[in-house]
Amino acid sequence: MIKHKSTLAKLLAKENITVQYGNYSTAWFDIKDRILGLPMWKDMGKDVSDLLIGHEVGHALFTPFEGWHDSPEKLEGCPRTYINVIEDARIERHIKDAYVGLISPMARGYKKLFDDGFFGKEFHDMDWDNVKLIDKINLKAKVGAHLDVPFNDEEIVFYDRAMKTETFDEVLQLVRDVLAYTKENQEELLTPPPAPEPEEEDNQSEETEQEQTESSPGHDDAESEEKKQEKKEQPKDSNEGSKEAGGAGPGAPDAAMPQDEDVSQSDENFRNKEDELLDIKKDGTQTLLGNGFSKDTQSKIVIPFKTLSKERDRVISNMPVYAQEDVDVVMADYKAYIKAVKKDVNFAVKEFEMRKAAYRYSRSQTAKTGSIDVNKVWSYKTNDDIFSRVTQLADAKNHGMIMIIDFSGSMSQVMGNVMDQLIHLVMFCKAVNIPFEVYAFTSCNKELGGSSWSNDDGFDTSTQIDGELYHQRLSMPQLVTSKLKKAEFEKAICHMYLRYSLAKANNYTERYIISPNEDYGSTPLNEALVASHTLIDTFKKTNNVENMNVVVISDGDTNGSTLVKTHNENIKRTDIGDRYTYHRKMYVNIMGRNVEMPDSRKGGTQALLDNIKKRFNATTLGFFIADDRYSFKNKIGEAIDNSWMDAEDVKPFNKEYNKKKCVTLSNVLGYNQLYVVKGQQLETDIEEFTPAEDASKGQITQAFKRFSKSKKLNKTLLTNFGKAVAE
Repeated sequence: MIKHKSTLAKLLAKENITVQYGNYSTAWFDIKDRILGLPMWKDMGKDVSDLLIGHEVGHALFTPFEGWHDSPEKLEGCPRTYINVIEDARIERHIKDAYVGLISPMARGYKKLFDDGFFGKEFHDMDWDNVKLIDKINLKAKVGAHLDVPFNDEEIVFYDRAMKTETFDEVLQLVRDVLAYTKENQEELLTPPPAPEPEEEDNQSEETEQEQTESSPGHDDAESEEKKQEKKEQPKDSNEGSKEAGGAGPGAPDAAMPQDEDVSQSDENFRNKEDELLDIKKDGTQTLLGNGFSKDTQSKIVIPFKTLSKERDRVISNMPVYAQEDVDVVMADYKAYIKAVKKDVNFAVKEFEMRKAAYRYSRSQTAKTGSIDVNKVWSYKTNDDIFSRVTQLADAKNHGMIMIIDFSGSMSQVMGNVMDQLIHLVMFCKAVNIPFEVYAFTSCNKELGGSSWSNDDGFDTSTQIDGELYHQRLSMPQLVTSKLKKAEFEKAICHMYLRYSLAKANNYTERYIISPNEDYGSTPLNEALVASHTLIDTFKKTNNVENMNVVVISDGDTNGSTLVKTHNENIKRTDIGDRYTYHRKMYVNIMGRNVEMPDSRKGGTQALLDNIKKRFNATTLGFFIADDRYSFKNKIGEAIDNSWMDAEDVKPFNKEYNKKKCVTLSNVLGYNQLYVVKGQQLETDIEEFTPAEDASKGQITQAFKRFSKSKKLNKTLLTNFGKAVAE
């Protein structure tokens, strides 16, 4: 498979074009979004690679839609293959003028393709008197440096014009002139139209007549055969049966001539052999290559906080009276709740600063300053070291966090606790000045066809590009970000509190405070991770983050991923109805680099997380919320590669959980740290500290220590995230 060549990057350095490879049978160009689609070609050497890429980039830069090889546009009096030849000469001249380094590779590349028979073996030892002008122009323009193509005095004028055309209109005019010359001087070389095909009605009437004859009394078999032979020899109407539009052969009046009155045989041969350029294995399959989300799809997936907030306001304004009463009751406790959160966070901040200071000091270095320490001068006779020293603490790095939270239906049982944990974490990040962004991910994106309880079915306004990762109606609403102004931040926290309180109480009113785009759906985790690449890249650059932390909270595995597919080679945008599905290895091109995914589910998730770690120098933290003891055991077994864990195998993990309120696993499933927690134990609230009245001083001390430890451990997200970023 041809890799992304440096030549291509140089070609596109100054052009506003996105290039993507895919399982295409030919190259194509999306004029609207300036996307050039390239097939996966065989590695036939650097020269052929540079030729193919340079040629298609030339089309993308200089050819209008109607000039592409596979364009469905019919241009009167201009055979499609003739257009291909003259337009190829024009765009290749332009691309070589712009990038002179392509001149030699393209010449050598065409020589190899010619030698391999891509233009037709008949041109290897050809009587040039039997070669049409259009084929001479094609072979001279492409292989001329390695092939002596003769022209007479009239023909050379057409060739010179082909090598000087500037506009596509000039191309079309030259095509008409070349065709006129060929019809006048090389009529015997014109390609005859294909043999007519009998129409279905004629076949049926013929069969019916035969059946009637055979069934009539006194029928003679010999006579039947004679009649059938007469039918075969009857001339067809010259306007019937041609596969090419218009349908007439040579010599017919111009008005009855087909639009494609002739073909360039050398161009036709090349198009027929293009499949041999593709990277197809012996079993007929290709390495499956998909592409990440286009800008258009990404813009619909990610829903900024301001947009989300307006959607919430619209829903809330229409809530019934009883729901508003529920909200009023919940909000009565808001100030007290926030006060308690701040108290917990202040304690965590102090612990974080101590951890951070300890980490810096443990990596400190002591060095001589070069200045004499006056307090040591007296000992100069016995001490060689009388210089002052300075301790240099390790520099603290700029931390940052992006979190994505699973909003699948199964999360509804623990959503209240998750929101509670999230509020503590967000307030902590705000207090220690760590920039952050928090997104949900669900399959309820209304604009991409998702549906929600609170509105009609969605309407898919997207059309994805062939080979693009199918969006699965992914919605990634931005729940909160450190960039929000004070009033907006307060509004975001308030909404989290509302959802925490209502979800925890299993109150149906929860549905009246959320946007349709943040409703419960399925688990498009892989798609969310693909979309997160762009979010992380922008976030790091905007906030000057050195130590990037990516946090994923989920209670299950991802949906299976698929690629968008279209059977119509002329329509490169398609709806979501037809897709490549895969369970084998594939590659997904994300931001210009291929990510190898061994499968569409768990293996793909790990590959995407590993890519995030490598590409963004990020720490990945996963919080898996187990909804029962089976999912708790299964996730640990999956992580340690022991899918058959028995009761004895689970014991040490249960012991760890009882002590720390989570099981911590390092460097597993794409995560630097994976924390397995139990959903029903995500409560941050615990009973007040109330020692027995007759407790001794020592008993009170021990009870208080246990109380403090439990209080801290219950803040699972906050505690473990604080540890991770302090180092």
